[in-house]
Order: sequence, then C-alpha cells, then structure tokens
Amino acid sequence: MKWIELHNVEFGDCTVLRGDNQAFIIDCGSLNTVLNKGNCTFKDYVNAFAEHYGFIRKKYGLISHFHKDHVCGFTEILRENPQFFERIYLPSAPQDDCGNPLLLEFALLVYTFVTEKSDYCELVDNIVTAFSRIGTLSGTACMATLCQGDTFVFDDVTYEVLWPQQTEYPFSSQFYELVEQANQLLTTTWGNQAELFLQYKDTFCDCYLRCIDLFSLYSTATPTEKSEAITDLKWVLEQIDDLIYDLNGLPVAQDVAELVGSQKARIYFAKELNGASVVFQNVQQTEWLYPKHTRQDLLFTGDATPKTMAQISELLHAHYYAVKAPHHGTESEWWDGWRNIEIDHILISNGHHAAGGMISAKYAQLPAIKHCTNCTRCHWFAETGKCCNYKKRCAENEHWLRKVKKCPANQRGETDVQRGCHIYTTGPVGIYACDCQKQLEEKTSW
Repeated sequence: MKWIELHNVEFGDCTVLRGDNQAFIIDCGSLNTVLNKGNCTFKDYVNAFAEHYGFIRKKYGLISHFHKDHVCGFTEILRENPQFFERIYLPSAPQDDCGNPLLLEFALLVYTFVTEKSDYCELVDNIVTAFSRIGTLSGTACMATLCQGDTFVFDDVTYEVLWPQQTEYPFSSQFYELVEQANQLLTTTWGNQAELFLQYKDTFCDCYLRCIDLFSLYSTATPTEKSEAITDLKWVLEQIDDLIYDLNGLPVAQDVAELVGSQKARIYFAKELNGASVVFQNVQQTEWLYPKHTRQDLLFTGDATPKTMAQISELLHAHYYAVKAPHHGTESEWWDGWRNIEIDHILISNGHHAAGGMISAKYAQLPAIKHCTNCTRCHWFAETGKCCNYKKRCAENEHWLRKVKKCPANQRGETDVQRGCHIYTTGPVGIYACDCQKQLEEKTSW
C-alpha cells in the first residue's frame, strides 16, 4: 500500500488503498442522495469516482456488509462499468450453532411480508439478490466470499479476515427470538401457502450457503458450477415472488409484517448486520522475534459493534498505522479497547443525515491523528471550536528544512517521499487538510 484515500461521501463509507497500478476500494455507499460539500449528487460523484480510477489496471472491491451506506455505490459502478473490478469480495452469511443463517432468514421474511418501498426493503433486497445481481452485472469470475480465517493479497501485502465467523456465530438472544417468533407464526398457520413458503425459505438458505461455499477463496468449483448455483438461487426466489400475493392475503400476514417491520426489529436487525461486518487486518511481519511495525499495519472494521471488537480483541495487533473507525466514529459503537492499542492514524467517515450520529469526542482523546471527512459532525469540534489534531502532528510529516503543514496533500512541489503520512481525505471539492481549521478554509484539486 502506497497511500490511502478517504472519500467524503457524507454519511457513508468509501476508502481506497493505492498500490502499484492497483486500487482496493473498501465499501462504497452513502445514505445521502446529495453530497453537501460540493453540492453534487452521490450518483454523479460515483461516476466521477469510477472515471478517476478507470485507468488503473487492477481494481478490487470489498463490501463489508449490505447496508446502503456501504454498498449502493458498487451497484452504480457495475451498471456503467460491468468489468470494473478484477475481484469483488462479498460478506459471508454466518450461521448459528444449529447451522441457521439467521440474518438471511430474517431478510427473506422482510422481503416477503414488508411491502412498503423504503431503505429497509432496499437493504434486504441487497442481501437476498447479492449473488444474482452482481453475477448478472459483472459475471461470476470476479466474485469471492470472505469469512474469519480467510486471507487475500493486495499489492504484495497479505491481509487476514478476523470476522465474521461462518459457523457457531453468536447472534444476540433478542434477534434469535425475533426470528423464532416469525417462524412460529407461520408454522402454526393453516394453509398450503405458508407451509410452501417455509419450505422455499429453507431451500433458499441452503442454496445461498452453497453459493458462499462455491465462491470462497479456497473453492475449486468450476464457472459452470457457480453459474448453476446462482441459477438455482434465482429460481427459488422467483417461487417466493410468485407466492407473495397469496401469502399477504393470509390472516397471519399482518402479524408477521408488524413483527419484522417494527422499529424494534429494524434496530435489532441493523445491529446484527453491523456486528457481522467483514473486519480485516494485514498479517503482521516479524523482525527477529518481535513484530515489525510499518505503514502496512492497517485495520478495517466496517460497522463492527463493540461486541464484535471484543470477540476479536485477542487477534488484534498492539500497533496500527491506520484504523478505520467503526460505524462512522459514532458514540453508539465506541469500543473502550481502542485505548489499549497504539494507533498512529484514525479514519472517520461521517456526514449530515437524519439517521446518522455525531463523531464521539472519545476519539479526540486518543493520541492519534484523526482524518475526518466532516469536522462539523464532531462533538469535540462543536464543543471546543478546535481541531483535536491542533497540537499534534504526524512524526513522518516533518521536513529537515522546515515544519510542514499537517496535511501532506497540500505540500505542493514536494516528492511523494516527503509528503508525510500518505493519507488523503478527498471529496467533490478536492483534497482536505487534516487540521479542521484548514479543512474549512483550504482545498486542492483532486
């Protein structure tokens, strides 16, 4: 990895690792249809984004989970550029200790019984059609699935997936009970449609898990086997589609819809989906008997919850060059364990949206340089009027002739080696400084 580009997509995530004629796009999505900083639509920004990286020979993508603010940009890119990615990594569908993929089951229940047009329905559609949609847009050759224990290589650096674990996944008791209640409502219902739906639901989950296996990094499946698996998946979903009208005419349909469509259910589902985000880090090098700390020491967390971070805490490095803050750095997903890890740089992608939260002031207290896409969404900045980087500086950002500005992107005329931390915060109006005061005043061309 030669440098990192953190894109300002408002309340969303999009980070790009750059290598030798290679780019690795980690999440690409936003809850905002219009990006305030630059006053352009997210769709237009994604089109410019794809054009900007189009010349790069090898491009890879990774979807940490299927929330809109992490995935919708990939769909836009693939519609216009089907062969954009050499490989695109998809999250797994974790199973409980009985082999039930509860997130997938719940998504199918919402898909079938919640008929409103909303972001909630768009989310479950992203999940249940992931293989068929991406396969149709770009073919099966580029897709691969990730779960705990997998490794992949980018720019000669090996990365290991820390989460989610594929089997015996620790779903919360509240979410488990929610899925169980919905299944019981349908199990105790008279009528062939409900019984047939439950059969198709189980078949769909089996087909989906088969796709997970066939598209794993270690699979020896042929392109034909992969295509046939996706065809089977699409066929089962079509059978469910044909049942939806009759199913929603059953007396129990309203009870199921109210259960899985309730505000409580949406919160539980969102929390579980965030908790199952793909989390990965580099495989740390060693020098003699001790770890070797380099600029390649990276941790990407998706929207991982504190529970997730606690689950993998023993797998984490003691030191990172850069960490992507989970869930846009919001207070709700702050993990106290960050205080025990040495971090040089923290990437925080946040923006204005009714469903979003402010950046936790606890990040400001960490001895790291923060790279934020929107300083006005920071509790610390709002309360103090100052950037938390104000009295700190990147150790690599010093020049023997003079002290340089905090943001390496603003150092005109200097070589790449002299440009400090190699982390760029960029967006519709150009490249932003790491110092919030300068971020509000300055910009350079992308």
